[in-house]
Order: sequence, then structure tokens, then C-alpha cells
Amino acid sequence: MIVAAMLACATMSAQPGGMPAGGFGGFQLPQNKMEYSEKFSDVNYVGDGEAYHTLDIYLPKEKKASYPVFIHIYGSAWFSNNSKGAADLNTICAALLDAGCAVVTPNHRSSGDAQFPAQIHDIKAVIRFVRGEAAKYHFDTSFIGISGFSSGGHLSSLAAVTTGIKTFTVGDVTMDLEGSLGKYTDMSSDVDVAMDWSGPIDLMNMDCGEGMKMQPSPEEVLLGGVKLAENPAPYALLSPITYAPYNKVPIAVFHGTVDNVVPVCQGQRFANALKKGEAECIYTEVLGGGHGMGMYSDENLAKMVDFAIAAKAKKAASAPRAAGARPAAAPLPGVGMASNINANGYPRLLEDGRIAFRVNAPAAKRVQIDIMSKKYDLKKDIDGYWRGETDSLIPGFHYYALIVDGVSTSDPASHTYFGCSRDYSAVDIPEPGCDFYDIKDVPHGSIRYMTYWSKECKAWRPLCVYTPASYEKGKKKYPVMYLQHGGGEDQTGWGTQGHTRDIMDNLIAAGDAKEMIIVMANGTLPTAGGYSREGMAPFGREIIESVIPYVESTFRVIPDAKHRALCGLSMGGGQSFYNGLTHLETFANVGVFSAGIFGGIAQTADGVDLESQMPGLLSKSADFNKALDVFYISVGTDDPRVGPTTAAVETMKKNNLDVIFETFPGDHEWQVWRKSVHSFAQKLFK
Repeated sequence: MIVAAMLACATMSAQPGGMPAGGFGGFQLPQNKMEYSEKFSDVNYVGDGEAYHTLDIYLPKEKKASYPVFIHIYGSAWFSNNSKGAADLNTICAALLDAGCAVVTPNHRSSGDAQFPAQIHDIKAVIRFVRGEAAKYHFDTSFIGISGFSSGGHLSSLAAVTTGIKTFTVGDVTMDLEGSLGKYTDMSSDVDVAMDWSGPIDLMNMDCGEGMKMQPSPEEVLLGGVKLAENPAPYALLSPITYAPYNKVPIAVFHGTVDNVVPVCQGQRFANALKKGEAECIYTEVLGGGHGMGMYSDENLAKMVDFAIAAKAKKAASAPRAAGARPAAAPLPGVGMASNINANGYPRLLEDGRIAFRVNAPAAKRVQIDIMSKKYDLKKDIDGYWRGETDSLIPGFHYYALIVDGVSTSDPASHTYFGCSRDYSAVDIPEPGCDFYDIKDVPHGSIRYMTYWSKECKAWRPLCVYTPASYEKGKKKYPVMYLQHGGGEDQTGWGTQGHTRDIMDNLIAAGDAKEMIIVMANGTLPTAGGYSREGMAPFGREIIESVIPYVESTFRVIPDAKHRALCGLSMGGGQSFYNGLTHLETFANVGVFSAGIFGGIAQTADGVDLESQMPGLLSKSADFNKALDVFYISVGTDDPRVGPTTAAVETMKKNNLDVIFETFPGDHEWQVWRKSVHSFAQKLFK
């Protein structure tokens, strides 16, 4: 009858569209949004076969050896004995599961089954059960939290403030607060943190003078009909605020300002009382929040998780270190990436090319992974780590960034690589059957980091030079490949991201490529000016007037055009096209990998007029064919440049220009460029 009356009150105050003013909560959407790896249903925590003594257990999606535990109690004004299936599953429970906690949702006896303190006896039995059955259900009982909405908020708060208190006396009434249900009566019923969502706390003054009394009130029914005016002691013992001065458990209180069932003063009074004690308390007053409705915003759920994280960290910091060996850690999913600082840590490669990330940022409000033009939201766990995984990614080298509260940064767990004009973290996903850039048991060359004087820039400039394994052993002279990086990268790109040394070591050892020196200069010049013959001419001067003279005076090389190659990726491909073909007296081999000069990027969407940009390329193709030993172009099949590049190559071929054209699976990325240099090198100096 009382439930019907409460629903009637909510209906009478409904707004247009059917939403009650202030919102009467506790009802769930039909779909279950929780993500979990395993569920145990209708587990009897007392052993008496009664439905009101059953609970459900949900384990997080990410499997681990054990999980911190949260017990969440449904709201019903203590009238329901079987509502665990409606215990805020899509909101509070989902957030706790996402945070890596096991979630336990218990039933308890209703006021129709037994009067108080039967209900707190049930909840204490649940806590003891969690400890007693820890091994079976993978519970980590070093941290047990409790939460509840409405009457569930009352019970969770009462369990928290009576932690360590078995009995309590008010006036001439002494009450047993522990009970003796179940087989784990020797276990502790203590909890480590509590969340009160809209709970009634001071049952001696429930209406706060706002005229919200119900006759009979739910608390009067719960106490077996005892009238407050006749005997206030049971009401005091029922009220969590009575025990607030003795509380030792961190408690977070959430209450809505327009709650039309449990007035907001209940939350205010509880928080004020708790803040006088020694334990941490936070109070969140939700403007416009009703009884459940409008309470479960992402911000409030995140605040709940953050409060639990802080409580767990504080407990761990104050706990004495146990003697002996540390317990074995749970096996991590997948395998660690080669680019990890800690090879056995995160990021980790999962099945089907998915990448799992874990980021330690306990104070952050939002953390994302930005990879392959998509941002993935991570979820914070109970230990302050943000976790998540990507969709399936294609094999190859992929830059990624962390976005922490809107700031893009590299990942401290990953090595960084200079790309896109900054240091970026990266993952390198192996391609099945593709081992040409793996380190193998072959003679290994070296990459030297050097400095030369640039006439063009009037400054000292960096240079990376690969020499084959045989270079130190004799007086042989070698041909040279001048290999250029792309825009936003530098001279280190081909050696690190591109695995040039390993590619060449393997090719040379197999006899598939001639021994050669490879020079990798920094092609980003302050005097350069865009994707045109004129714009890239400064790089031509840099190579011809400064880099080549330095290399030929420092290393044993064959100093003629037939033994020089100029090639590069993206911007470096454009530099090679314009300067290699312009200076045929210097270079007889030119390689262009994924260059945007033919079109497919915003700056050159319409492509390039080949004849005007490179006079004679089409009209005097025979002269180019005579001067060039190898003219090579490549692009990825998913690169926006593939269409314009293919069209440009067809135009060249129609004008009898000898050009080798190859495509490789992939977008504008290192896996395509590794394959490009691997193929180009095999064609040189034959």
C-alpha cells in the first residue's frame, strides 16, 4: 500500500511527458548495459534456501586473478526482498565493473519479512560471505567497498559507520548490529569505503520539517510499528547519523536538491556529521537531481570511482609490508609491444590486431588514445589506471598519442619516435609472414650519427649514415643511396621506424642487393618552400653542394651518377622526384615512395602537370630513359595518393618513359615504405 502511495505521489507531480517533478528513481531501463566476463546468479549467502538471502556476482570484462569488491544494495524503502536485478545495474554497477571491481548485488529481508536489525544483519552476512568465498569467486578482499541507493544507501552507510561496532546502546535499548547469519561468523564485516546515494540517514527527523511525512512511514513499518514519539531509541539505532562520530570509513554522499522522497537535508546532515570525524568524506549535492533521476551523470559516477581509488591507495600506503615473496601477478593479456619501455608491460597486442592500453593517471578526468585517425576513450579502474583497447588495426607502424584532459602527449610506457613534427609513441604490429626487416643472424652493418656544415643553411646539420658489415674490413668503395624521410620526420626516421639497417643487412646477406652506403639527411630546411620544383630546389642545393661532398670526403664511395641513388617517402619522394630528375648528371637512380606531388592530398588535389614541372619528362622521355638506370615509384593501396599516382604513371608510360611502379597493401605508413625501400634497393647498381 505504501509503495502504491509513493508511486501515486510521483504520478501526481509528473511533468509534461510523464517525468515526475524531482524524479522518483530506482527503476531500470530494460536493457543491461553492463560489460562483464562472468556472472554468478542467485548465490545463497546464508545457506537457508531463501530468495531474500541470495545475491548475484559480476566479474569485470578484463579477466584477472582477483578483483577488489563492491557490494551494491538496491533501494525499495525496505519493502522489497528480491530486487537485486534492479540494483542500478546500468549506472553505478556498470561504472564499478568498468573500474575493474567485482560487483555483488544482494537481496535482503524486507520490512514485511522481519523488522530491523534483520536487514543490516543480512548485509553484514554478505560482507562476511565475500571474505569467506574469496577464492571461489576471485575476490580480492584487501579492499571491499559498499554502495547503495535510497534504502540501499541507508544500509550501505549503516554498514560503513558500524564497521568495528558489534552492538550499540541508546537509552535502555541495546541492539546487536552484527547478527550470526551464514557460516562465516568468524569473518570480519568491515568495509573500506562506502557510497551513499540518496539514502535516508536521520530517521528521527526524516522530513526535515518539510512536511513530507507518510503515515505510516517506511521506517515505522521497518521497526515493527513503533512510534517515534513513543520510543525514539530504535529510530536512533536505525539512523546512520547516530554512529557518525565513531566512523572510520571513507564515505561519499550524493544527494539531489529536488529529491521528493528523501529530502536533500538528509545528505547534508550526514556529510556535516561525518566531516567532524577522522575519516574522509565528500558531499556532492546535485542541482536539480531527484530521487535517482538526474543523479547518475558521468561526472558523478567518475567522482564515485575516484573516491574509491583514493581510499584504496590510502589503505595500501598505510598497510604494513608483508614479509616473504610477493604474490604472483595475474598474467597480462596478449603480448607486449616491441616499442614498450617495459617489454612485459603495456601497450599489448591482443588477438585480431587489437591493442590494449593502460595509463597511470589517477587524477585525470578523461584519457583517450589517438591512433590511426580515431580516438578511443579509456576507462579508469579502481587502481587509478585508465584501460581500454582499440579496434583491430592493420599490421605496421602506427604513431599514437595520449590525450589527457584535452592535452595530447606521448605515452611514458612507450619509446618515442620523431614523426608528425613531434615525438610520438608508437606500436609496431607484425605482419604475418613478413620478416624482411627482422634482426637475423647475419653480419650487421652500422648506423653512424654525424654532423656536416650546410652551405644552404649556414649551420651544422645532422646526418645518419648506414655502412654495411664489410665496410670496416677492407678498402672497397661503395655506391650510395641518399634516402629521405617524410614531412614532420627527420634523419632518424628511416633508421628507427623504417628498420633500414636490418632490411639492408638481410638483403646483402642473402645476395639480393649490392653492398651500399645509405645516407639519411634532414630534409626539413628553413629555405624550402612547398611541393613544387622551385620549392624543393633548396634541398637539391643542400644535397649536391653540402651532403654529397661531405660523404665523398669522409667515406669510401664511388663518386659518379651511376653509383648514386636519390629516393624518399612522401615529402622525401617529392624532393627525390624534382631534384633527382633535374640533376641526372648527379643521380642515375631515383625512387619516389608515396609522394603527394601527383595529387591525393589537399595541397595538390588536382595532381601535377608533369611536363611543365619536369620539362622533357614526357616530350623527351628517351633522354630520361638513357640517363636513368632505375626510375621507381610506389604507393600504398589505401593511400589517398594511389589514384593520382597511378594516373601519373600511366601518363608516363604512354609517353614511353621507363618507370617501375609498385603498390603495397596499406595507407600512408611505414609498412608500405619499408617494402618500398626493400624492393628499390634490390634493383640498384646492377
